[in-house]
Amino acid sequence: MNRTLIAVAASIACAACSAKGTSGEPVRPAADPPPTAPPAPLSPSRVVTEQFHSDALGVDKAVVIYLPRGYDSQPARHWPVFYYLHGLGGNETNWLQRGKLDAAADQLALAAVVVMPDGDDGWYVDSPLAIDYAQCMQDGTGLFIPAQQDHATTCVRARRYESYIARDLVGWIDAHYHTIARRDGRGIAGLSMGGFGAMSVALRHADEFAAAGSHSGAIALLYRGPRPFAPGKTELYSDVADRGNSTPIGAWIRAVFGSDIADWKAHDVVELAGVLGPGKVALYFDCGTEDDFALQDNVQYVHEALTARHIPHEFFVGPGRHDFAFWSARLPVSLAFLRAHTARPE
Repeated sequence: MNRTLIAVAASIACAACSAKGTSGEPVRPAADPPPTAPPAPLSPSRVVTEQFHSDALGVDKAVVIYLPRGYDSQPARHWPVFYYLHGLGGNETNWLQRGKLDAAADQLALAAVVVMPDGDDGWYVDSPLAIDYAQCMQDGTGLFIPAQQDHATTCVRARRYESYIARDLVGWIDAHYHTIARRDGRGIAGLSMGGFGAMSVALRHADEFAAAGSHSGAIALLYRGPRPFAPGKTELYSDVADRGNSTPIGAWIRAVFGSDIADWKAHDVVELAGVLGPGKVALYFDCGTEDDFALQDNVQYVHEALTARHIPHEFFVGPGRHDFAFWSARLPVSLAFLRAHTARPE
């Protein structure tokens, strides 16, 4: 019994000694972590205009470029690129000045570079149509509307507009801007002539573009009828000898594409998509029901044909004419579509 009491007393004494040994130096609270600097504000979006030389055309061309919010303040980041093509009679400023593309992109908080090139009247194809550069500069010979087009900015030495877009422009943009220089980092869209160009270029260069969009595009050049469109009753041109000669635009299209129907089929959206197969290039296209050129019939044919081939696509026909009122309203849709089918900034 006494031994037990002695042992307990000894334990208490040792604990007291231990406590006495640590009580001489007060415990200090942990230091607060150093304050974290607030993140640097993102630079605002901005628009620049550049000039670059196209080997395919043999001349210098202007290009308007939208740089997204954060582009300047994040120099190590790489961005997807969307190419937006104008229509016949337009130029590189149309999407910005008339379509308000910068405002639409800002509203969407679009994290992509948008490139708007000058495509002249070339339909974005490598055309067999010859052109004499000196004569063109002198009097506009070889242009669609010589009296209205600026010879200095529209005349070219060769009509190789497809190579200009898919090779020269893409290569120049990737070399001079912080881009995702891969197929999944690129989309392309356009209006009217540019809608055709976007779809044709993307499908003919599916190793370069992941997605394509068309607003009121002439994307079915071989569609003959009926008008209005009737499901299951499509007639296509089998001979282009007289294709479009009744209108100035039709005659110009025939001049650009030539008289060999094989060249027309080589740029035909339905033919190209059918060869590539389902899902190779993400496709979006639309048109107004009051289109001035009745292109709603053409795009409904393309929708029917792609559906029959089980080729995924997004398609819209609704109220609107062949004008910027319709295109500006649909622009956020195509921008969002391209964003959904391309890589994120990295």
